[in-house]
Amino acid sequence: MHVPKAAGTSLTASLAAALAPATLAGGFDRVLFGGFTDFASFSPAQRQNVFSSPHHLPPEAALVAGHFSYATLRTAYPEGQLVTVLREPFTRLMSLWLFWRRHTDAHLAGLGGWGDAVRLARQPLAVFLDQKRIAAQTDNVALRMLVWPHELAPASAFIDPGHDGPLLRAAQARLAGFAYAGIAEDADLWTRLSAWLGRPLMPERRNESEAVPPGLRTPFADELDDACLSLMHARSRLDLQLWETIVAMQFQAPGELLQRTRLRHAARYGALMATS
Repeated sequence: MHVPKAAGTSLTASLAAALAPATLAGGFDRVLFGGFTDFASFSPAQRQNVFSSPHHLPPEAALVAGHFSYATLRTAYPEGQLVTVLREPFTRLMSLWLFWRRHTDAHLAGLGGWGDAVRLARQPLAVFLDQKRIAAQTDNVALRMLVWPHELAPASAFIDPGHDGPLLRAAQARLAGFAYAGIAEDADLWTRLSAWLGRPLMPERRNESEAVPPGLRTPFADELDDACLSLMHARSRLDLQLWETIVAMQFQAPGELLQRTRLRHAARYGALMATS
């Protein structure tokens, strides 16, 4: 279950290299598209990567890795071993914004109407985080992928804090059923995964954030005003609890790791947005 901007591309490449599966399936289901339905506007190559039903996934696939919800994976592969890696959600949100922000119109040509959603990242971070139409990409996304479809996690609206309790319990119950759940910040992630898999996994560095085009760079510190930080908290409050659940099991000190992670990545993202 590849949560966007959480090392999933690297993990997929490493698993594929180690397992050499005869059939590898990837792509998307509907979970991250929210209320968007105009897939007919996609190019044929992009459209074939979107699976409208779990029954369209190849049943013979030995390795399945993509932006698929728990429900899709479990329905398509009831005996499959589920694996996911979560990322500290503040840094995941910043990484997503920067990743989308550097997409040119040429990059987005095959995505039809969805390209307009990605172009929202050209707005300031606070404006980006306040767009309901992309709530499925920004609002507690790991939780959404675990519980989708769920009436308390609307496709094109933000999750009501009054519903946090039942949603978090549902997500934690599903996460507990994963064969392996880790965090991207774990320095020993590949060692732990290798031990679980029973064969060595070599780290693959893929799909890392790159510098934003000069015309879209702004001083990063200016983005992180009080209003933006409040939105960051709202969009990550449930994912943070899921991340801390895994951290507490592996490290027993989530607060220290949280602080180090946010400081380190804020500095890195600031460099990617440097104007001079």
